[in-house]
Parts: sequence; structure tokens; C-alpha cells
Amino acid sequence: MSKRRKRAGRNPAEQQGPQPRRRLPAPNPSEHSSPRMLVYALLTVSVFIGLYLHVYALPQLTYFADGLTMPDARITGYSAADITALREALQDDAAGQLNFLHKTAGIIFPVALFLATWATLGLLARGRWRWAVIIGAAVFAVLDIAENFLIDRILVQQPLEKALVSTASALTTLSWALLMVIGVVVVVFILRDIVLAARRPSHQSP
Repeated sequence: MSKRRKRAGRNPAEQQGPQPRRRLPAPNPSEHSSPRMLVYALLTVSVFIGLYLHVYALPQLTYFADGLTMPDARITGYSAADITALREALQDDAAGQLNFLHKTAGIIFPVALFLATWATLGLLARGRWRWAVIIGAAVFAVLDIAENFLIDRILVQQPLEKALVSTASALTTLSWALLMVIGVVVVVFILRDIVLAARRPSHQSP
């Protein structure tokens, strides 16, 4: 009786023998690529709006200003004499279109660039220094939007204040400088991520 009880009381796991090891599921590459897809989408939107604003819309307005470029496109700045000449040549419809651009694409572009920079460096960069670039993108957004409002004001101001023109000119030059620096940093990290992704071995599911 005691032998039967001992046999009946054996661990079921011992009766079944060693259990086979369960294979962990292979990592899904799409789970790692989804944040990058969001980053690339933000970058695409910001680049598209920037090209539309500075390559298509603003250059078109020069045809309604006797070939004079808009203040936004003057990287090296402008003087009160430049603004006076532009005011005399700029047609009323073109001035209204410039004001509309400043309130739409002129606001969407710097905000989109700030978000794209934040997302890119937050995902692809490490270290506290990246916050300096993100803060620079935020400063660019503020300066660029403020510059747009100042340009709209000096184009209709009577009489024209030279100090206000100098302020707007300084904001234009500074915003362009920040845009170039931020653009270079973002492009470098995007290219670096592409190179590392090409070297990274692909995961194959069993």
C-alpha cells in the first residue's frame, strides 16, 4: 500500500518529463520603426511648408513689387531705404497676400520645424547638449513669428520708424542663421541614423 501511495503521489511534472523551452517571439521591426515614421512625417511637413513659403510663395510676390524681394528672403537684412522702396513698389493685393502668408504658413512652418527638431533629437540623439538645439529651435520659432508681424507693421507704418526696421532686420538675419544651424544638425543625425540602420542586421522571424 505504501509503494502505491508513493507512486500515486509523484509530481506530475516528473511523470511528463522535461518540458521543452519556449522560444521567445522575434522582435517586430515595425515596433521600432514607428517612432521614426512619425519623425520623418514631421520633417516632411516642415520641409514642404518651408519650400512652399520661401521657394514658391514669397518669390512670386516679387512680380508685384517691381522685382524687389520680400524682407523675409533678405538673409543679410535690410534698411529703411529698402523698406521705403518696397512700400512704393508693392501693390495692395500683394501686400495683402504677404500678410496672409505671414499668418498661415509663416506660423505653421516655424512651429512644425520646432516639433520636428524636438522629435528628431529626442529619438536619435543622446546627451544634454541636444536640449540646446531644441531650445534654439524654439527661439527660432519665436523670432520668426515676431519677425513676420514686424514686417507687416513696417510695410504700412506711417511714418516709418528706422528703429523698428532695424529690429525686424536683425530678427530676419538671426532667424535665418538659426534655421541653417538647426537644419545642419537635423540632417546630420538623419544621415547618421540611416547609416546605422543599414549596418544593423535585420531580424528574421523563425
